[in-house]
Amino acid sequence: MNVSLAGCQIWCNVRNVGRYRVRLADKCCDFQEYIDTTYRTAMSYEPFSCLGSARNELIVEIFQKISGFLSALGSYFVVSDIARKVWHGKATDPYQRFMVGLSLYDIIFSSMFFLGAWLTPKETGWLWAVGNTASCTAQGFFFWLEVV
Repeated sequence: MNVSLAGCQIWCNVRNVGRYRVRLADKCCDFQEYIDTTYRTAMSYEPFSCLGSARNELIVEIFQKISGFLSALGSYFVVSDIARKVWHGKATDPYQRFMVGLSLYDIIFSSMFFLGAWLTPKETGWLWAVGNTASCTAQGFFFWLEVV
């Protein structure tokens, strides 16, 4: 495979799946190292997985989605139960109002937890990452809003 990059020719051995050897302007260098440094400076993202394997990453993502969904669903039921009481004109005590506040907080936090990797930019290489920098920034904003 010939790739022209900044006026230089790069020849890659596409049959080798691992690290490619590349000839760049009559100088032999490691293709993976070249791509890593270019990728890091151009995108400021580096594909990685701190979980060790794709199987572990999949397990964590599935549990994250299930627990985020169930938490948001439970908080929704708390809010809807108390809202139904208010709608019918029944009095609420401070405990119920406090629970509504906590449940609304949990709905936002659990939703961000459920959306997790979906809002991560796809350039990161994470499992199920389909977002962009704007969605990642929005998720980070809501996450830190919840933390503070």
